[in-house]
Amino acid sequence: MLSIINRYDEVFQIEMDGWCFGITNYPGEVSAQIVHRIVRELASSFQAAIEHNVVFDILDLANKFSNAARCLVHEHEIAFAIMAQLPNPANLHEDQQCVLGMVIDKVEQKYPGALETFYKRWQIGQKEAA
Repeated sequence: MLSIINRYDEVFQIEMDGWCFGITNYPGEVSAQIVHRIVRELASSFQAAIEHNVVFDILDLANKFSNAARCLVHEHEIAFAIMAQLPNPANLHEDQQCVLGMVIDKVEQKYPGALETFYKRWQIGQKEAA
């Protein structure tokens, strides 16, 4: 198991809890569009977590976001939205790829085919970057 760099797991947890608090206290109905926008904003946080060897639980995070949104956005949808924001493994070094694999594995276990879906997306992204 890789050691977490600079206790970033604590920073990551505080940030995710803060966003959940914000969603919970949003003055109005929380739409899927709002949750997806927040998840897109968190892309750099997900990347930083992986770069700091934080193996975070996408399913747990998606559940927390769904509950914060008063279950108006299903956790399955949020989990896939989070996965869509994860960095391309080709842009990570070996340890970070291992962390990314551990992050994705639990989602793949619950939703078989999730990894294949995003592997295709990463391949398309690589071709567009070339």
